[in-house]
Amino acid sequence: MTAKEYGEFIVKRKWLSLLFGLLLTVVWVMGLSGLSMNPDNRIFFSKDNPQLLALETLEKTYSRDDNVYLVLAPKDKNVFSGETLAAVREMTDRLWQTPFSSRVDSITNFQWTRSDGDDVIISDLVEEGLITPEIADNAKRVALDEPLIRNLLVDSEGLVTGININIIMPEDPIASGGATIEIMKFIRSEQARFAEVWPNIDLYVSGGVPLTLAFTEVSMKDISTLLPLTLLVIFIIAGIALKAISAAFLTALIAILAAVGMMGAAGYMGVIINAVTSNAPLMLFILSIAHCVHIISTQRQQMRSGIEKKDAIIESLRVNLQPVFITSATTAVGFLSMHFSDSPPFRELGYMLAAGNLIAFVNAVLVLPALLAILPAKVQQKETYFSKSLMEKLSNFVIVKQKMLLPVSSIVIVCLLLGITNIKLDDTWTTYFDKQFEIRAHSDFLEDNLTGLNAIEYSVPAGEDGGINNPTYLANLDKFANWYRTQEGVNHVSVVSDTIKRLNKAMNNDDETFYKIPESQELAAQYLLLYELSVPFGLDLNSSINVSKSATRMTVSVQHASSAHLRSLDAKAQVWLGENIPEFKTVGSGLSVIFAHLSERNINSMLFGSFMALVIISLILIFALKSLPIGLMSLVPNLFPAAMAFGLWGYIVGEVGIAIAVVGAMTLGIVVDDTVHFLSKYLRGRKELNKSPEDATRYAFTTVGFALTVTSCALIGGFMVLASSGFRVNSDLAQLSMITIAFALIADFLFLPPLLMKLENFRNKLNK
Repeated sequence: MTAKEYGEFIVKRKWLSLLFGLLLTVVWVMGLSGLSMNPDNRIFFSKDNPQLLALETLEKTYSRDDNVYLVLAPKDKNVFSGETLAAVREMTDRLWQTPFSSRVDSITNFQWTRSDGDDVIISDLVEEGLITPEIADNAKRVALDEPLIRNLLVDSEGLVTGININIIMPEDPIASGGATIEIMKFIRSEQARFAEVWPNIDLYVSGGVPLTLAFTEVSMKDISTLLPLTLLVIFIIAGIALKAISAAFLTALIAILAAVGMMGAAGYMGVIINAVTSNAPLMLFILSIAHCVHIISTQRQQMRSGIEKKDAIIESLRVNLQPVFITSATTAVGFLSMHFSDSPPFRELGYMLAAGNLIAFVNAVLVLPALLAILPAKVQQKETYFSKSLMEKLSNFVIVKQKMLLPVSSIVIVCLLLGITNIKLDDTWTTYFDKQFEIRAHSDFLEDNLTGLNAIEYSVPAGEDGGINNPTYLANLDKFANWYRTQEGVNHVSVVSDTIKRLNKAMNNDDETFYKIPESQELAAQYLLLYELSVPFGLDLNSSINVSKSATRMTVSVQHASSAHLRSLDAKAQVWLGENIPEFKTVGSGLSVIFAHLSERNINSMLFGSFMALVIISLILIFALKSLPIGLMSLVPNLFPAAMAFGLWGYIVGEVGIAIAVVGAMTLGIVVDDTVHFLSKYLRGRKELNKSPEDATRYAFTTVGFALTVTSCALIGGFMVLASSGFRVNSDLAQLSMITIAFALIADFLFLPPLLMKLENFRNKLNK
């Protein structure tokens, strides 16, 4: 069946076509029940991620501890006043009721170890009862001098203090999501109560669990605000471009049907919605408009020339069916190349958009023409200045200035490409959220005033059961911790050797000279046993020492740490260990470390995916355009836009995160659309209408140039909406995509036509 015969069938069987298209949508809708949501930030990591495997090994050895961290900032800037200490003590006691909590640490329940004659006493730093000035002064002296809690639970000047709640989350992702909501509901109720009871103390909430919930909240916020705004943008642009409210409604309807179908397909595929995939409907809204604009604009052009509506629809399908199919296929290939991403959410986003793009194609060539045939249509008999005269002037400019445009465009491209050298792979996962979110403001306050949210964790082996009590091991552990304390950005190191030194001092009448590692393994073992037997339930060292006492956990807290800095710190630690303590064979782990390596891993994994997409798209274009030279040449204006966008980003911003890895592959399929439509009209002018290269260029501009401008503006407008997302990953992805699409349109108008005419002239010279 030819494209013309297909168009005749759709117009003749318009009601049947519409019914069939809507039945397909119903089938897709049935898949919506398979959708679920996962707020866990670990969804960003593939199961074979080596840093994730290292973290899981560490958590199996000790425990998987998520946390909620509360910062108390007294307005008088004195943590050690009676009022503030009472507030901390009360809040510490209440927070033991937090669902799924296993431990609560604060300055008031810090296990103060000291000598009392021949006895060693271990008790809360601030016990129950009236807090006298003497008790407050003692708490200040001990807390600000104690490395275990200084810069972790209280800042070095005593201005702010923290309460850390360890949380053991359910392993099942769905149960974990429910637990997160339950925990934060409790915390927020306590936060509201605290504000009433203690009005002179500000309370900030941060930590892993609130950050996890923020991933869900940002998804919900984007869906509730950005989706309607995107539909409005599509409606306005389609209405202005097609000069008909009915056409704008049809375009929006096709976009909605495609998005609903895509979400149903995602349900069938078992996709779990998260902060990245939640914006797939928004992105498909943006992509769906292109097919509709091309089909409707061609129909209206035909009707302006006096052709009846029915024949205009048939002609529109004859002209557009192949290029619309090609662009759908190439766009789907671009999205499917995201399968090679190391980050599962981006893979699933690729699957969803590939499926959605094909569903949008079916709706555009089945439901849309059927509706066009059913609904009445009126058009102005005269084309507007923008839809024809402007394109004629632009085409004349390009033809006249072709010898100048090609070298100038090439120079501009090269200059922009050089900006790529300024790009640094850097990211800070705790700043993924915009400052409009409370979690970002509270996390910034925590990092600015107390401690770092980013942590590097090590499981340091002792080589044998009970080996952690060996003085040599403990001395080396202490040496490793002290080295880390000298590194830039490190504000706290939690290590067992500090506890051992504190116990040794207490066992020797609090003599400062004994604040060191005990001389014998037996003494160290006795001290640890004494400590374990003396501390209250939940405040032991089980999360820091493994069961066989053959390894200990060391946690390094880093303030305002970017991904590059975390990678650098761990790399330097490996070098230092190799040179100084080679028996400590350990690697850095933790969520922050995994995120720090994710950008690099994602780029490395996507290089192959992008190459495969390029090869497949090249073959599709060569086959579809039936010209090897033009098919290959068309790749030039398709490859450069993404690279130019990265170059401009390098000049302006300089830093990129995990979004960069998928932008190139994703936009490659999108920007091919404009090239395919332009080339199909150019080749039609050359082959069907026997026009010269210059006249074929003019024909392409006047027939499809305005539609390309409209679709590109729609894409840019849609991605501009997504760029306002409070989630930085989506925002960066959108900004890079809209820059890429803008460069692609410029390249298709100012670089591709001169290149085509140059090729034609070169071939003519060869033939002569």
